[in-house]
Amino acid sequence: MKTEMNDRIRQRRTQLELTQLQLAKQLGVSRVSVTKWENGSVKPAGENLHQLALALSCSPEWILYGTGDQVKDDTRLKPVSPPLTSVPVISSVQAGAWTDSYAAARLSDVIRWCSTTVKVSDDSFALDVRGESMTNPNGYPSIPEGSTVIVEPHYGSFDDLNGKIVVAITDGSSEATVKKLVMDGPYKYLMPLNPLFKPIQCDDTCRILGKVVQVLQEV
Repeated sequence: MKTEMNDRIRQRRTQLELTQLQLAKQLGVSRVSVTKWENGSVKPAGENLHQLALALSCSPEWILYGTGDQVKDDTRLKPVSPPLTSVPVISSVQAGAWTDSYAAARLSDVIRWCSTTVKVSDDSFALDVRGESMTNPNGYPSIPEGSTVIVEPHYGSFDDLNGKIVVAITDGSSEATVKKLVMDGPYKYLMPLNPLFKPIQCDDTCRILGKVVQVLQEV
């Protein structure tokens, strides 16, 4: 039975056990784009078609016409190792709103996309680090200005964050900040890695948006 292009895309995606959102994040497109490809209202073309073929482990010809190289070896139906995951880079102002509701609904807010090898949830996001407060003059760990941090909002227990780098919003600020969370008895502090900057006490108005799981720096 001959299938249409949209059916082949949907069937191959489900074979690989990918959600529409997961596929969209791998390709750096919106979930709506994948939905349109799968309902047949829009056809992938150009670089999107090439990247889609790579993500689905098949040839562009097979996607377009049902001919050419379709995966024949069943061992390739599921990748041996997960591919790079595309994570949206948003501004520090957008970070609070990003974690308030479903991330996929706000893909129009994305500045750009970056890739991570870390396994993250669909709600993960990235921020560009500004300022020198996390530049450690003594060496590692250090997150200098211009770095990009990958943030996982589903971090589990708050107590597990002690000593970890987090993204937080403090009272009176509309922008998220990257700091090290330190707990000292009943007190909590957002600690800079640069001793020239002062710690920020984290009280009940302090909101942790997520844990930093990877730091990306340009070489």
